[in-house]
Amino acid sequence: MIAALEDLRQIFDALPYPVFAKNTKHQWIYGNKAFEQLIGTADYLGKDDSAFFPMDQVKVFRTEDRRVFGGEESLNEEEIGKGLFALTRKMPLTLPDGSFGLVAIILATLQPDNSEADPAWISETLRREPESQVQHLESTWSKRTEELVQRLNDVESMHMSTLQIARTDTTTGLMNRLGFDAEMEKAIQASQSTGKSFGVAFIDVDLFKQINDRFGHAAGDRVLKVVGKRLSELPDVFAVARWGGDEFALLTELPNIGMTRLIQGFEEARQYAFMPVKDDNSRITVSGSAGMAIYPDDATDPEELMRYADIALMMAKQSGRGRVLVFDHKLNETEKRRTQIMRDLPDAMAKGEIVPYYQPILCTTKRTVRGVEALARWTHKEFGPIDPAELFDLARMCALASDLDKSVRTMAFEQVKPWLDNNLVSYLSLNISPQDIMCEDFANSFLERLAAFGISPEHICVEILESAIVGDLEAAQATLETLSAAGVKIALDDYGTGFSNLRALLDLPLDNLKLDQSLVRSLGTNNKVGNLLVSIMELAKALDVRVIAEGIETRLQSTFVTSIGCDLMQGYLFSAPLPAAQMDVWLCDYREKVA
Repeated sequence: MIAALEDLRQIFDALPYPVFAKNTKHQWIYGNKAFEQLIGTADYLGKDDSAFFPMDQVKVFRTEDRRVFGGEESLNEEEIGKGLFALTRKMPLTLPDGSFGLVAIILATLQPDNSEADPAWISETLRREPESQVQHLESTWSKRTEELVQRLNDVESMHMSTLQIARTDTTTGLMNRLGFDAEMEKAIQASQSTGKSFGVAFIDVDLFKQINDRFGHAAGDRVLKVVGKRLSELPDVFAVARWGGDEFALLTELPNIGMTRLIQGFEEARQYAFMPVKDDNSRITVSGSAGMAIYPDDATDPEELMRYADIALMMAKQSGRGRVLVFDHKLNETEKRRTQIMRDLPDAMAKGEIVPYYQPILCTTKRTVRGVEALARWTHKEFGPIDPAELFDLARMCALASDLDKSVRTMAFEQVKPWLDNNLVSYLSLNISPQDIMCEDFANSFLERLAAFGISPEHICVEILESAIVGDLEAAQATLETLSAAGVKIALDDYGTGFSNLRALLDLPLDNLKLDQSLVRSLGTNNKVGNLLVSIMELAKALDVRVIAEGIETRLQSTFVTSIGCDLMQGYLFSAPLPAAQMDVWLCDYREKVA
């Protein structure tokens, strides 16, 4: 620690600019070599301004210092001696003992370059010269002072111009993070003075990468500029910054209209900002999500306030994008829970706590068991059973989705092998993550693992989501064709909602379509769903693929999907997903029952 402090002293001593620090008693507690040279002595630590300056100047210093002790930054020109001016930047400083102080850097010092500015020469002249000379001297001194002040103003202007550039985002012309932080400090000080609340919001463009990929980066920059300009035009917004990438930050006044009306206004502002953007001959459809936190209701610390706004944004995106969310502390508890789950996920995988559960897949006509689907399940030591969709979402965020799939597959291969050998099931169905489908060497490594367990590829079905193949259909096609050529069956999962990509049905080597369970659950409540399922069956027959109905929970649903020609079905009507030992018992009991 001591060595580190000594290194810092050497660094500051090497600077050509005077640097010093004070405590709230206005006593100097640090100064570098340049400061010692400026003040003319090394004997200043522990002393205050009055030891070296007249009281009228000390009062000026202390007035400015008190503002900085209160949390403000300052940039001021100060007269530190007759004919000697300094442009000084002062910033708040928290000292090691927790008390407040300030640190300052003198950016420029200006003084006359001839003896007429020397106070001793002035005194001697005033003693010997007649009154006319005194008047001449005063006039000369006044001119010199004006020149010095002008030069000082020029330096300050140049400094402020540089500061403005440093605080501006080059793409949009909005302020950047540095500029936003300064505006946040001003907003907090104003709120403390007036008692008025304000909001800080994070807003980002949904699926911005797809805009860049489809229309080009120039069009992407155009979208950022237009959205930023629209945000700046909102009536209650007084600061907008490009926070980075496709994300914006803004500060807004909060009209006293109640939370419901406030959220409604926030949503209307979001819709205005994300209207379609025209670029050359293109009309780019854009959407965005937003999250807001309120000062001082949610937090008084700026970093905590922005973190809460970011949490609200993240939750808005996770709940479906294209919406706004105002932070409340329940969101914070949710985020803490998610963070803890992500922290525990790698250890849980290493200890084998995330295990496959199995749900049987039955033939609709004979009611015999054809296969089982392996589904990852994790009972967290603190939070209990983790929702499977949340589990894979968090695994994806941690870049562990592929590893999680691999871990569950390995356990499934070992547990299902005896069922295959004893003809309790004909195949094992596995969900494959989008990352694996796009991976060039996945198919070969997958087949090698099957061979290592002595499982024939004909006994395996891999399920892929429609959304997983939309981004790169060619990469998915290459992987799936390799698997299909080896005998692995391919199923397109959750078909009938989302993208419903007809191109995928034509180009991919598909064997099965799995009807999205939301469609099956709508049977009996929405007359159009039945017609849609019949149409999907006709499409499947034309393409020579089997249809699996999942989510079967009632006899009505079971009867309907059987009547329209579905080949297979699964759902809680027959069995909930069960761990391997319980599924082993269920399979044996069910075989005897069918027999």
